[in-house]
Amino acid sequence: MAGRAAAAHRRRFRLIRVAGLGGLLVGALPGLLGTSAWATPRTPTAVTTTVTGQAPAGDAVPREVAARWEFDREAEAGANSVPGGPAMTPGGGAKLVPGAGFLGEGGLLLDGKRGYASSTVPVDTGTSFTVTAWVRTSVESTRRMTLVSAAGNTTSSFRVDFVPALAHRAGGAAWEATMARTDTAGSQTVSAANAGGWNSGTDWNHLAVVYDAPAQQLRLYVNGQLGTATCFDDDGDGAADDPQCVPAVPWADHARSFTAQRSLQVGRAKSHGSFGDHWSGAIDDVWAFRGALSGEQINRLAGEWFGLPTEVPNVPESG
Repeated sequence: MAGRAAAAHRRRFRLIRVAGLGGLLVGALPGLLGTSAWATPRTPTAVTTTVTGQAPAGDAVPREVAARWEFDREAEAGANSVPGGPAMTPGGGAKLVPGAGFLGEGGLLLDGKRGYASSTVPVDTGTSFTVTAWVRTSVESTRRMTLVSAAGNTTSSFRVDFVPALAHRAGGAAWEATMARTDTAGSQTVSAANAGGWNSGTDWNHLAVVYDAPAQQLRLYVNGQLGTATCFDDDGDGAADDPQCVPAVPWADHARSFTAQRSLQVGRAKSHGSFGDHWSGAIDDVWAFRGALSGEQINRLAGEWFGLPTEVPNVPESG
């Protein structure tokens, strides 16, 4: 943990005010997010972009913990800390290994080829929900890998992935949340990409995907932050130097999802009727909540590492 804290202090951030979300977001300078498309170091000037996001309209679904899998009991690898909650079943060679997690006594190790864990879906993905986990990759991946998803018959209603650097997207590698509107191969989707607030996929990172159904908004927090990455504007003309550059924005408006009725999947996702994008690395302390948690509540889950009770985080004035 000491190394993780020291690494965090080595990063430099800038603050970006974004309309519609009521506050400042922490955005990492694009060139400092690891391997990127730019070959030589330089000090970037970020393009100032106002992105209007629909402010959360208030959640009709009461917030409550539906499931928590701590992966601490080797004899009961998928035990749920919520009484009556569904158990998580490891498959494909997935292993609960003592000392392999970030919190508690153990963690779930996946091989990137066949390993996964699954349960019944503990929340209705067609309404507001929140899913969080601690995660790290075994290597700096060059392919898309899925942390968690909810499977329908044909596709995943939502998925959270680690995505390597993409051409024309600011910030290099990113975490990405994607939501499908219908359980069909060609469904319309929206995505939110978080490229700030973290150093490497091989470090432990806290991921939280929040779906606010009344606001039709999908949000992706990494280590408690909505981290953006903006595009270079070295000539100061107010336009990106790369005209095709797309900033990494950690929320998406007009998000709507179907109710996934098949399974919650840890370590893989479903697309066109088949599972793939298997996770290579460790996953720990997976939570599922009914309702959309606030940013303050996500911050507490990301920042409190010892003795966190299995309940909705009690944060004053969290809404």
